[in-house]
Amino acid sequence: MNQHLMADIKRTAASADKIGAIVEFDQVAKSYGAVCALQPTTFQVGAGEFFAVIGPSGSGKSTLLGIVAGFVPPTAGAIRVNGTDVVSLAPYKRNFGMVFQNYALFPHMTVAENIAFPLRMRGVSKADTAERVRRMLGMVRLANYGERRPMELSGGQQQRVALARAAVYDPLLLLMDEPLGALDKNLREEMQEEIKKFQAALGATVIYVTHDQHEAAFMADRIAIMRNGRLEQAAAPRELYERPLTPFVASFLGEATLLPVKEILSQKGEEVVVKTDSGLKICATVRSIAQAGSSICIRPENVVLGAASKCANSFSGVIEEVLYTTGSIRYRVRLADTQTLLTARIPSHPDIALLAHGERVEVGWRRQDALLVSGD
Repeated sequence: MNQHLMADIKRTAASADKIGAIVEFDQVAKSYGAVCALQPTTFQVGAGEFFAVIGPSGSGKSTLLGIVAGFVPPTAGAIRVNGTDVVSLAPYKRNFGMVFQNYALFPHMTVAENIAFPLRMRGVSKADTAERVRRMLGMVRLANYGERRPMELSGGQQQRVALARAAVYDPLLLLMDEPLGALDKNLREEMQEEIKKFQAALGATVIYVTHDQHEAAFMADRIAIMRNGRLEQAAAPRELYERPLTPFVASFLGEATLLPVKEILSQKGEEVVVKTDSGLKICATVRSIAQAGSSICIRPENVVLGAASKCANSFSGVIEEVLYTTGSIRYRVRLADTQTLLTARIPSHPDIALLAHGERVEVGWRRQDALLVSGD
């Protein structure tokens, strides 16, 4: 039966317009006794899509990836690859490539032998194996490294070998579990570009688990944000950042000031006026029916310091904290009337004078830059 399932998957993949697989999660859930690790989850990953899964520790992202790979049996639900449910297939029969954080390279094998290993296990001919290994070495820019051992390579080079090994047999799907977690910051950023280019060249579908929000936003076509075993929101990075559905999504992907709403004063279409718990009257934007118990989300780059009277929302405040970071200046402003603490971030420039701690300042933002998001 499993052989027939694999044949169905391969036939469907061969007829697809894109190389990558279409992956459908249908009410996939996982419990360990009374503990729910993954609540019923439904979404789809498109052919050739780079799909990232992020969330805090214990959010269910690793459980989700383990279920896809076949290492963790689901309690309920189906996972369809190009229309065929693969839940009953053993991991080695799913034909998915896997890239781990620790690379998992064989130290006694050369680079070429490591990349060739999956082909040997599949009984691919020596001539075909040699050609595929040569092609993959070129794709990961290691054409002259085939005879070296993993210990003779840098961390970034070892990660490229792991990528090549995972993709050498043209898998339907590439699964990546924190693949850059062991690298330093500069190398991580370099490898993010490498992986993105590699995926584009392959046309493969990728499901990529990471704890790094910036990494996910840079690399992914879409991101799923997990929390307490539940999918909070899945969308393109810009949509998640500019239109979060919940306060958790707003605060997890990027920095935000969240002001709890006590009362809805008026609503006309997407324009709403609210009163916050701290007593602020704020003009904001909403995509649905406004309700108390929601929060106002304000991104720090949308906050104007000085000349704020032209904004729909304008208040007086005192600079409580000044933090210089590469390329920007971050201010924490306490609003005078309500003691609300607001974060503002402006680009750094030699001609811009730093505001001082304790300095009074006008602060404001536009209506469209204050988004009303529903409660959790």
